[in-house]
Amino acid sequence: MKITYLVTSICAVMPLPAVAEVQQHAPEPTQMESQDTPAEPTFSGFKIGADTDWRRTTVHYDLPLLSSVIDRRKDDVGYSLHLGYDNQVGQSFVIGSEVAIGRSDTNLSADEALGVYTLKPRWSLDVSSRAGLLVEPQILLYGRVGYSLLRVREKTDFRAVTTSDVKAKGTENGFLFGGGIETAVYSGLFLRAEYNKIDYGNGLTTSKVLFGINAGF
Repeated sequence: MKITYLVTSICAVMPLPAVAEVQQHAPEPTQMESQDTPAEPTFSGFKIGADTDWRRTTVHYDLPLLSSVIDRRKDDVGYSLHLGYDNQVGQSFVIGSEVAIGRSDTNLSADEALGVYTLKPRWSLDVSSRAGLLVEPQILLYGRVGYSLLRVREKTDFRAVTTSDVKAKGTENGFLFGGGIETAVYSGLFLRAEYNKIDYGNGLTTSKVLFGINAGF
């Protein structure tokens, strides 16, 4: 009986060191495995992107050469490329600046008794700043103010063959203001929708609804 008890006790104790050794050499969880969720996106950094827009151009010009007035508006589409920098301040605020180059093929014309006047807004350069509030870690509501330069072409075609047509090029300038919403769909990838208006101060205004995409780096 004593011998049987002794053999049973030895068999019960022998596996314990083996179990302890297996536990001692078990691999530690890696850093990747310990991270269950990705880090929240940040709006800080440089951004480059593109926009497409629906725009309404309104013009109210006196036409001395035709002794008339052009009072027209035209809806069209345009596009632009932009480069900017944002700084996220704490968990709630974002401030930044942006430069955008855009173009449209809008033509506005007035057909009068003496001839036809045509105005063609073309390339634009916008410099602006924005400030916004993060309503969610990935959703930014913002306002924008800035300044815009617009290259335009003008032409007056006279009906009388004895009168030479008149062509001119120039640059209009005015203040830009508006606002929009931007969302981080992935780290370094942003989508936005924006409305802005530019008043060039001499009877020419442009309103835009823009949809854009940004890549952050």
